[in-house]
Amino acid sequence: MEWRASVDIYCERVDPSFWAEPLNAISNAAFIIAAILAAGTAYNRGVTHKAIWLLIVLALCIGTGSFLFHTVAEVWSGFADTIPIWLFVAVYAVTSAILIGRVGWLTILLGFVALVGVTTLIEMATAGLDLNGSEQYAPAVVAMLLFSAISLIQRHAIAPWYVSATIIFLISLTFRTFDMTVCANWPYGIHFMWHILNGTMIWLLLQALIRNTQRTTSP
Repeated sequence: MEWRASVDIYCERVDPSFWAEPLNAISNAAFIIAAILAAGTAYNRGVTHKAIWLLIVLALCIGTGSFLFHTVAEVWSGFADTIPIWLFVAVYAVTSAILIGRVGWLTILLGFVALVGVTTLIEMATAGLDLNGSEQYAPAVVAMLLFSAISLIQRHAIAPWYVSATIIFLISLTFRTFDMTVCANWPYGIHFMWHILNGTMIWLLLQALIRNTQRTTSP
């Protein structure tokens, strides 16, 4: 694998220079702001769950990694972009299931197997479509829809947070999917909206856990 090979997969980038994607790069501030606001809320509420603070750190890493990828657009920075995202998804799903759902590890494992099965079917169904790589986020979509549905059925106080985050994520995924499509009419692309909306989504998800978790020393 050529770690320093250039990557050009977004509408805004027209050359390999550092600031070739100014909107895509700067819009990553949304993740940093989300993490800072979440940290302030957690501190003020006396939340000391290690998992929640790990999620806040991962939100910072998402903003940093994505900034690197949209400035130094190379293979290695692509991993710096995606690894924190999937770590956040995994840690959030498990933490939410334990702290909010009060479920055990066996249920989490079975849920993971079911999630893999459903997302595999979705990927097979969309195999012939040009989704600009957005199909990779099918597991996140399924998980968020599931959490939203369960919280609504249980009439849990966290439901409005989950539902709002899910709606915003679906909208942001639409912007990501059609980024290259709009190039002919809008050379800056719309990928930056993926960052801004996802930063908002992460703020909602973090606030959801923080505001619905009792004060305690650690999980």
